[in-house]
Amino acid sequence: MDFSFNARIEHAYTLPSALYTDPACLALERERVFHRTWQLVGRTEQVARIGDYFTVDVAGEPVVVARGADDQVRAFYNVCRHRAGPVALEQGNRQTFVCYYHGWTYNLDGSLRHAPEFEEVQDVDRRAMALRPVRVESWGPLLFVNLDPDAPSLTEFLGDIPQRTAGHRIGEMRWALRKDYEIACNWKVYVDNYLEGYHIPVVHPGLYREIDYDAYRVETFRYSSLQHSPIRGAESRGYGGERRYQPGPDDPPDAQYYWVFPNLMLNIYLGQMSTNLVVPLSHDRTLTIFEWYFLDADVPETRQKIDQVVKFGDEIQDEDIFICEHVQRGLNSRSYDRGRYSVKRENGVYHFHALVHEFLCSHVHTLER
Repeated sequence: MDFSFNARIEHAYTLPSALYTDPACLALERERVFHRTWQLVGRTEQVARIGDYFTVDVAGEPVVVARGADDQVRAFYNVCRHRAGPVALEQGNRQTFVCYYHGWTYNLDGSLRHAPEFEEVQDVDRRAMALRPVRVESWGPLLFVNLDPDAPSLTEFLGDIPQRTAGHRIGEMRWALRKDYEIACNWKVYVDNYLEGYHIPVVHPGLYREIDYDAYRVETFRYSSLQHSPIRGAESRGYGGERRYQPGPDDPPDAQYYWVFPNLMLNIYLGQMSTNLVVPLSHDRTLTIFEWYFLDADVPETRQKIDQVVKFGDEIQDEDIFICEHVQRGLNSRSYDRGRYSVKRENGVYHFHALVHEFLCSHVHTLER
């Protein structure tokens, strides 16, 4: 995979349309992008007790996350070292993993405990037959895994997001709701759309009335970006009403839309957070998983606010789905290959495309100048 990409946005062209329409490109992205980056897989509360576990698919790789007898959270490929059967299904609580194929048993730290009827097999290194580990780290209520043992840490990927959002008390937030949407577009179409406010006046008239569009701005960092959007009023229906966090002295009254490469959005505002995980199902179908977190999610009085926020989110999502699916059709047109960037409004999209180029192309870190 190789394509040109200019290091100056003023001269740059967008990604080639083939990256959105060719099934072979997604296979390469799974290998070079998703298998090398931190992927949100669940919540710390899912492994709160010793023996708690859950399973997840990470870009086609089966993974199990569990809290061991030593109270440490670990992750492993959910693949028995004997004949590749699964050692866990769905989620639950147990003292060991037992393969559903031939009954090989593993401790929660991944070590092999018992291999039935293997007494006559010679030269078996039991330590080498342990489950293959996967890196796992957490931030606030969120759990992440990375299949690449040499990738930068989660801290490096998040940058200063934890520090900049400290006043929102994300570590105290509790999960409230999940909604899934399946969209007929490439995963990058959806990410492109998220990373700019340029389309808001046209596509989202309701949201446009809620924010100060003229003050909308995007900051880019190594593996992430931040969109600031000042809210016009504390009682705006899309943001759940009153401020429910303790801002710092210089903290502006705005919504903060973080994106972490390649496929995670963190929408943080007024004491609440929603995560949006963008999961490619195929080259032209995408699953977006929305989950909402609140400081007082268990309080009955909060339910009305949650319903209000989710309803407003549904309106925005419906509008985004409409335009993303039409963009995917346009990308398949023989009339289109590459476009240009608005320097004022699309630096976030340009930053994302630069990272896609870096991870996909063999000449990493060498952009045209």
